[in-house]
Amino acid sequence: MKVFLAVLFLAFAGMARAADPAPSDFTGHYELAKRTKSPFALDVQQKGKAATTSFSAGNVDGSGAAPDGAGEGKLNAKGELEFTWTDTFDNAGSAVLRRDGKQYHLSMKVDKAAEARALRFYGEIALKRVSTKPQMSTR
Repeated sequence: MKVFLAVLFLAFAGMARAADPAPSDFTGHYELAKRTKSPFALDVQQKGKAATTSFSAGNVDGSGAAPDGAGEGKLNAKGELEFTWTDTFDNAGSAVLRRDGKQYHLSMKVDKAAEARALRFYGEIALKRVSTKPQMSTR
């Protein structure tokens, strides 16, 4: 009976582990890990090593710039998602999304600054995946 329970436990543990997304599967909807007055959301649709992204940022009160953007990229040798992006204000840059346990880190670098009001939304961003399905259009 103890052997049966041990085997049953291991079977359930294996199934639960299999339900976790693969470490290099970034498909999903991400939001800021901490609540702020400037929400940021990122969606990723990954197929193999290639991915499309879309993001949206703004202020809770609706003031100021509220950039939306999109990009395309691929997994690098470290299992991180590297992509280039452009936003609705014609700003452009590159980004890296990496997983750290249950949290995700997005590093967005601005290479072309066309509208300074939107730049404050970019940089180092701590995210959490809230869904394994994108909610915004990723092209």
